[in-house]
Amino acid sequence: MASKAASISTATGTDWTDWDTWLTAQGGLTAPHAEIARLALQRVHDLGITTHAGNGKPFNDGWWSQTIAIEYGHQHGLREKGQLAAGDHAVTASKKVVGSLDELLDRWLAVVSGREEFDGVALAAEPRVRSTEKWRYWRAKLADGSSVNVDISADRVAVQHAALGSAEDRERWRPFWKKLLGEL
Repeated sequence: MASKAASISTATGTDWTDWDTWLTAQGGLTAPHAEIARLALQRVHDLGITTHAGNGKPFNDGWWSQTIAIEYGHQHGLREKGQLAAGDHAVTASKKVVGSLDELLDRWLAVVSGREEFDGVALAAEPRVRSTEKWRYWRAKLADGSSVNVDISADRVAVQHAALGSAEDRERWRPFWKKLLGEL
């Protein structure tokens, strides 16, 4: 059993093979992602799952239903690793760092300052920066239609590059973002 399937079993108190068998019986092999997630949510409610079986904390039924649908899709070849519900792909990379939110944002801005392109792909518009009490955000759209979201927390800078066309694109960008994060 894959580690994500094991996490689902632990969280729901229901073995992954039971989830898999039930979803397949409900037509999951031919259903779109949204329908599989809806079915998973229905079953969570039917089973009366309100707390995380592994730790007793409140159960986030929407998040876990999506996780179940994604894992089902991966295991049955309905979606590739890194493929989002809309069919596009994303890659993530992160780095643990030390500093205040503003210091970490300033360090990220210093790394990307003056860039008009990323790995040969031009910016489509000026990047945006936003701040909340607990987070700092940097957002950029690239000319190829993809988007880059950088989330800065108290101890981590995380990059998500979404709207990629394929798994190959995902693997192309992963080392680029890791290298850029290494400059922090």
